[in-house]
Amino acid sequence: MNTNDIYERITATIIEMLEEHKESNFSECWYSLTGEVFARNIVTDHTYSGINQLMLSYLKRKRNYPFNRWLTFKQIQKHKARIIKGSKSAMVVYTSVLYLDVETGASLTRTVEDLLKRRQSIEHLNVKKVGYLKDYRVFNVCCVEGLPAEFYEQAELDNLSEIERDERAEKIVLGTGANICFEAQNLAFYKPSEDKIYMPLTKQFVSKEAFYSVLFHEMGHWTGAESRLNRPIKNMFGSKEYGFEELISEINSAFIMAYLGYESRITDNVEYIDNWLTVMKDDKKFVVQASSQAQTASNFILQTANIDEIAA
Repeated sequence: MNTNDIYERITATIIEMLEEHKESNFSECWYSLTGEVFARNIVTDHTYSGINQLMLSYLKRKRNYPFNRWLTFKQIQKHKARIIKGSKSAMVVYTSVLYLDVETGASLTRTVEDLLKRRQSIEHLNVKKVGYLKDYRVFNVCCVEGLPAEFYEQAELDNLSEIERDERAEKIVLGTGANICFEAQNLAFYKPSEDKIYMPLTKQFVSKEAFYSVLFHEMGHWTGAESRLNRPIKNMFGSKEYGFEELISEINSAFIMAYLGYESRITDNVEYIDNWLTVMKDDKKFVVQASSQAQTASNFILQTANIDEIAA
């Protein structure tokens, strides 16, 4: 794959990230059950950096891998393991260089590399250094069978501490009567067919602020059910309608978190919304409409819990 193709694939992935409306900085508010946030090579323990970290962590979430652990095909072969049929690889890129003769354009890379390896001077050569991207493929450990057992080990939940609860927030949550299931998992979502909110365990969250922000986001979706505010919440993933509902829920969370006094969370939400608006080409009407419906959702949650509504 040439450098331009690599750049195009990277750009396409970045655009996809923005379109799918990920959390600000594409970070999670809870501790992964794997005990790790950053993508790393499970064999060498190398933590990927730059664009590789961004893309691998994104694919980990997109494909619902419980682990952010990766390895190359050669490393899989070395462990006499096998790739599960239908599994997809991921691209990792790195910078390499060519040494070209200034006059003829002929490659002198092997000659220069040999001299440098022997710590000899290349000043007598009339060369120019040209950087370019190369790529190779890696597989998530979830795509591989037969690796050492420790490659699949999860973090001990017992090592995580319970977050401090917020009494006012708890009164709102309990007052709505929403059906909420807490499980040891890496996902938070509302399932319309069951009218049920699924959340990671509270001890997985990095703070009470992060916990309630995510919970009120999912409760924002909960308000859209036919028996409540009757919004179209069963939209195709990645569509504009899907993004609109996500924005409603995120602003709803921002409103309630502000009502509870968590101003630092609002800053995160503003950055999140600004990123989304950039993707939507600064469609001001879009966010005004979403804010209006988010206001309605927030008031519905507070009224259902017998709390004074947020001022319009």
